[in-house]
Amino acid sequence: MSRVRCGAWAATFLLAAGLGAGASARASGVSPYLPLNLSPEIERKIERVLVLGGEPVLTRPVAVDKVMRALTRARRLDRPLCAEVERYLDRYFRSSGVTHASAEVAAAEHSTTTLPNQRGERADSPWAASAAVFYRPGDYVLLTAGGVGYGGTDGRFNPAGSMASIGDEYLQLDLGYRDHWFSPLTDSSMLVSTEAPTLPSITLSNERPIGGLGLQYEFFLARMTYANQIVWHNGFTAGYPRLAGIHLGLEPFDGWSLAGNGTWQFGGGARPGSISEFFSNLFTRTPASSPGVVSVDSRFANRQVSITSAYSFPAPQPFAAYVEYASRDTLHGNRFRFHDTALSAGVHFPQFFKRFDLTVEASEWQNSWYTDYVWLEGMTVNGYVTGDWGADWRTSGDAVGAQTAMAQLGWALQSGDEINLRYRTLQNQSYSAALGFAGVDYRRASMLTAEYAQPRERYTRGLTLDLGRDVYGKSFARLAAFVRLDGGNQERAAAGVYPDDAQQAGDAQDIEEAAQAAHLERFVDVGVSGGRLGLDLGGFTAAQEAAASQYRNVLSPHLGIGVRRAISEHVDLGVRAEFDDFRGAMAALRILDLRYRLDRHFAIGAFFGFAHYSGPTPALGYYEGAELQWRNLFAHWDLSLDARIFDHVQRDKLRASDPQNGDPVEWYTMQAPALFLSRRF
Repeated sequence: MSRVRCGAWAATFLLAAGLGAGASARASGVSPYLPLNLSPEIERKIERVLVLGGEPVLTRPVAVDKVMRALTRARRLDRPLCAEVERYLDRYFRSSGVTHASAEVAAAEHSTTTLPNQRGERADSPWAASAAVFYRPGDYVLLTAGGVGYGGTDGRFNPAGSMASIGDEYLQLDLGYRDHWFSPLTDSSMLVSTEAPTLPSITLSNERPIGGLGLQYEFFLARMTYANQIVWHNGFTAGYPRLAGIHLGLEPFDGWSLAGNGTWQFGGGARPGSISEFFSNLFTRTPASSPGVVSVDSRFANRQVSITSAYSFPAPQPFAAYVEYASRDTLHGNRFRFHDTALSAGVHFPQFFKRFDLTVEASEWQNSWYTDYVWLEGMTVNGYVTGDWGADWRTSGDAVGAQTAMAQLGWALQSGDEINLRYRTLQNQSYSAALGFAGVDYRRASMLTAEYAQPRERYTRGLTLDLGRDVYGKSFARLAAFVRLDGGNQERAAAGVYPDDAQQAGDAQDIEEAAQAAHLERFVDVGVSGGRLGLDLGGFTAAQEAAASQYRNVLSPHLGIGVRRAISEHVDLGVRAEFDDFRGAMAALRILDLRYRLDRHFAIGAFFGFAHYSGPTPALGYYEGAELQWRNLFAHWDLSLDARIFDHVQRDKLRASDPQNGDPVEWYTMQAPALFLSRRF
């Protein structure tokens, strides 16, 4: 692709963005960003507002403009919460001021355990501090100065948040140390997160969706830290690799967003690294190498891609469900199939039993994440991975896969004080020896965090206790005291906005009516499924693949749980999780569960999602299918017949007992019809 074509492509996109902006009644100017993993108390409240307001989040940091849109609908669900968030946001609508300040002192047992998502801070850090100030000379220009610092043997200062922003809500340019987070999950992000120190970058994005499809975009180009071991021409070169990122998202229906994302590590030293070369290699496939042959000099980038989806559901018990499917390289050169994959999912209930804030998330990734055979230091900054925090809880350079889970529960006491409990756990896979790390005996790691916060006028103070055990079986503990300039409770900010009993009853009735108007359905599926499970042992020729195929018939009970709502007169859209036992647990997540109601009794549907199969090592891939449904077979009961296809659910051959034919990958395929009854609630 020539420089002229690259420029024309960029100009066309920017023109489309400009036309979308011109169609709007107004442009509000450049939007500031909210703290990201710096002030957790107010950040959790903002996340709750976004769910209550039906604003799905696929990237972070969140722009103030997005929260303002969510507040409009969230007020009827939680007036005191919205009043507190509004008072906090007031600071961003001045010409200058301090938007964030936090200080923390801590005492801890000596531990090299990395604190998740804290830009490289370790558990033995005795102090941490962060701050951000801004100056707005006009509607379309914003200057921000900020930074994060922490002490300890690996202490450093990182100017995270220091940047100049120019533009408006449809086209914003950020120059400086801007954070990036390409995931709907709040606790982890496979591609890019705040696990490592923030990099200097140039970013182009929009803060307000464009057009009827709700187009959202973000492009960034960052300079990584100096790397000494970059393979080139049978030797090594050294320099500063670049990290490019692309996010393209759509919000075609209210409350549902879908996006494609990618990050590319390229260049450094003598390796090719120009922008024109980047665009030329943007969509290249990973070649299907012959056995024992690894192409090094022809590899332009260490690439990671993902598909993300988030759906917010209005209900008397509102919640958001979200999924991230990620991978490193294409499978056998096929542009739309991948290996070295990861699957993450979560659910957030901001009003769990009306009193609690509950979030549950889980991730699993296969081997080779954040490592590479060209950039030998991998996707790291100062030794910390650029993505999921769990990958820092392993021996440096180990390419082993892992599973993580996080559960968080928060609630406010009658006094206004707040308690938040969070539990994280990680298990590295047992095949580390197959990747060249013999002798590493990983244990299950865990970390329990208990936080007690006291909101006061203009600030919040509190204590945080971390207790856990690392992947080598060593216990650690950390006690910290903090104070944050986050607005506190502003004299119980909501004191003047608590609704009376009549208003509360009216709000509850409005919420219930809105849920009924949206034809919101929560349901559980129970039935039977089966089919012919095929295992392809791989190979680099058609003859090898044909000779290596194995099949067996399987039958399983079937369980599903899901939710859907109407998006038009006859069409429903939702999400669903399904579970089967095909001589190994098969769990599948539908990110797109579409149903068309033909009449009162009959409906047809189509769906797409991702599957996890518990093979000898975890196998991940696509699944899709169609549905025929007899609605209202009995009151609140439906009968469904689904035709499901599990498509290239792949795993790497990492066990000594795995059959070897020169191909490191094998995959499962299956046509698995399911017949089941659904009980609607």
